[in-house]
Amino acid sequence: MRKGWLFLMAAVLLSLAFTVKAKEAKPVPKSIYTAEIRVDPLQQKIEGSVEIRFWPKQKDRVYLHVYPAAFTAAGEGGEWRQLLGASAIPGSYRIYSLHVSGKAADFTQTGTLLEVSLADAAKGEPVSLELEFLLTLPRNEGRMSFDEHALWLGNWLPILAVQDDEGWHLDPYAPIGDPFYSEISDYRLSVTIPESYQLASTAADEEAYVVRSGQGKQTYLLQAENVRDFALVIMDDTYRKLQTRTGNTLVRTWWRNGDDEEQAGLQHEAAWKSLAYFSGKFGSYPHEEYDVVRTGGSINGMEYPGLVFVDGRHFRPVGASTPAAVVHETAHQWFYGIVGNNQWREAWLDEGLAEYATIAFFHEYDPELGANQAVYRLVRGNGESPYVDRQLAVWQDLDAFPDNQSYSDLVYSRSFTMLWQLREAWGEERLNAVLRRYIQANWLGVARGEEWVKLLSAEAGEDASAFIAYWLYLDVEKQAEAEAWLDRQRKEGI
Repeated sequence: MRKGWLFLMAAVLLSLAFTVKAKEAKPVPKSIYTAEIRVDPLQQKIEGSVEIRFWPKQKDRVYLHVYPAAFTAAGEGGEWRQLLGASAIPGSYRIYSLHVSGKAADFTQTGTLLEVSLADAAKGEPVSLELEFLLTLPRNEGRMSFDEHALWLGNWLPILAVQDDEGWHLDPYAPIGDPFYSEISDYRLSVTIPESYQLASTAADEEAYVVRSGQGKQTYLLQAENVRDFALVIMDDTYRKLQTRTGNTLVRTWWRNGDDEEQAGLQHEAAWKSLAYFSGKFGSYPHEEYDVVRTGGSINGMEYPGLVFVDGRHFRPVGASTPAAVVHETAHQWFYGIVGNNQWREAWLDEGLAEYATIAFFHEYDPELGANQAVYRLVRGNGESPYVDRQLAVWQDLDAFPDNQSYSDLVYSRSFTMLWQLREAWGEERLNAVLRRYIQANWLGVARGEEWVKLLSAEAGEDASAFIAYWLYLDVEKQAEAEAWLDRQRKEGI
């Protein structure tokens, strides 16, 4: 692994860490990712090295997700075409060096998964895994691609697979939903790009230290603590930005020449106002900067810690789009970013809660849009019959969803409808108080659906399992019992 003076400077800068408080938090060693990255925007190539320092739970091996490998061949099937576009062009991904504790290590790659031997690692000590790679970006409509003005890099760095009390979580990349599950880590990156380009990332880039080589290159030294991933966008000089400070966070919205300026202003306003709203309802946002970046493609919106992608359709003239995607991705800063979950097994736990928070925001700040959004979700969320017949559910693994429509109707709409029913029974303040307790109990940790069910039962004063069975498992035999449970909650709220 190449290690230069840039890493020494990055290490010094990263000693100036901010602290996030969590209720009943236990001091668990975090993994630390240190990377040196070189980007060639004209060739769409990213080359670099990554060192991951971690404390293994299993002594003989560890697994890494290398999601760029998903795009080295054409995806097959309609859902892949919907995600990537009909004209997608594969990229390439090569790992040409891998060491564990300074020694070349055996590894096996199967799809997007690396199995790495830890046979040479010192026992009882943190392990240093060093990897060198070369990535040529694919051209597609998804989370990791490029166009003539930008490169957007989502889920591009190697990341440790999670091992918990259920074992290893080794799920592959999938075309439906967000097939990710990660834990809190710290990141230290040096990113070298041409001087004519700029960047936005998970880190606080506005205050980043920048080294200019005098040879047309510039290197950003970036640091991000207590995050689940590290996303990055490289932009040319057609990009402009709006910025507003709310609380301790600088909110920046990036848009391009040729986009609608009024629409960009509306998207930015929605970003900073919703960040402030969610901070007030659910707990203060812990990061110094939050970037909303206009990308190409047609991903709609995609959340990462401190940074979200929003595709160009949302920057067309006013009336052609709404800020709903921006607000939804901002809500994910709490439901995914601050409180993590297994998005493969329990997608509803972040998507449903984020969609509820989104519509709750619009209910207050733009009642007409909020009402329209709520009606759409309620109609879709109450239409369970076709999915009962197909034996589908809200609470199921991603690969059980046959298409994006079923995923949207169940994971977004039906889980939102469940929460909106609770809001009507309990009132907004009581439901938000429950959500805040849920967030604080799992601050910078990983939550599970069972915890939400227990919290719901405790707040209700009675077992909520029938309510959950009907709404999340589509058990129609529990419908009458679920409605009776909700009716009792309404009466207690009067």
